[in-house]
Amino acid sequence: MSYERHLAFNLRIRGLPEDEIAEALDEVRAHAAATGSPAEDEFGSAQMYAQQFPQRKRRSPGYAVMVVGAVLAITYAAVAMLLLPFLRIEVRDLVGPIRLWPGVVLILGGVIAGGLTDYFRPLPSSTAVR
Repeated sequence: MSYERHLAFNLRIRGLPEDEIAEALDEVRAHAAATGSPAEDEFGSAQMYAQQFPQRKRRSPGYAVMVVGAVLAITYAAVAMLLLPFLRIEVRDLVGPIRLWPGVVLILGGVIAGGLTDYFRPLPSSTAVR
């Protein structure tokens, strides 16, 4: 993917708000346009350049997707381990020999979907007049 997408993703991970990400991207675009060289040559890798920005605590939409996956997995585990035995329903008949396999799938799916949600969000654009 492009340097800008990698930079935006790394800045989101650091917790920067979208307007500050847009300003950083505008700076990178302007500098690359002025010098005519690739942004990676001027600023280094997107991950290294993003480390120059302060780390902030902020929850992203991808984090919310991960939390939903974790909550679903915990709910499944609670139902499979606690409720279904009282109802005399054998979970292994429904999901196979590994009772918590669907919970693992939900957690991994939530982590992957959350990461992809943050990575593929549209790049922010600045509100400044160009």
